[in-house]
Amino acid sequence: MQTRKTARALLIDRSSRILLMRMHDPDVGGATGAVEREAYWVTIGGEIDPGEDIEAAVRREIAEETGHEAARIGPAVWYTEHVLTVRGEPRLLQETFVVAFAEHEGLSDAHWTELERAVVKDMKWWEMDALLKSRDTFFPTSLRTHLPEILAGRYPDPVLRIEP
Repeated sequence: MQTRKTARALLIDRSSRILLMRMHDPDVGGATGAVEREAYWVTIGGEIDPGEDIEAAVRREIAEETGHEAARIGPAVWYTEHVLTVRGEPRLLQETFVVAFAEHEGLSDAHWTELERAVVKDMKWWEMDALLKSRDTFFPTSLRTHLPEILAGRYPDPVLRIEP
């Protein structure tokens, strides 16, 4: 099985909102079945390129997916692993989540790939109350459980292993 090391940004703005992307890719399947059937919200991020460290990957992914630089990169706070089937091939995703802070709310899709344009349906800054009230699907599934501590500036040490 192919392994994919992924850097994910918990990108927070000055109003303590987190930026999430709403996606749906019918070529991706997971253990829950939810990803095949419906759109879902995920954090900014993607595969770590060869020779890249996590901070560099987070900075690159933020720039590519939002069109701007992060004001500050914080620590890695969460880690999870799970298997997704991508175009019929199982992949072990090893995801590290890093706190990052945005200078402004503006978003641009100018650097999106063709695939991102096909599968990303929306981007939105979420307040914690709205996340808790939403009936939408979020990944990681434990986002709403662990995010309040991050928004309060309380970071786990060592990195917390979370549910995918």
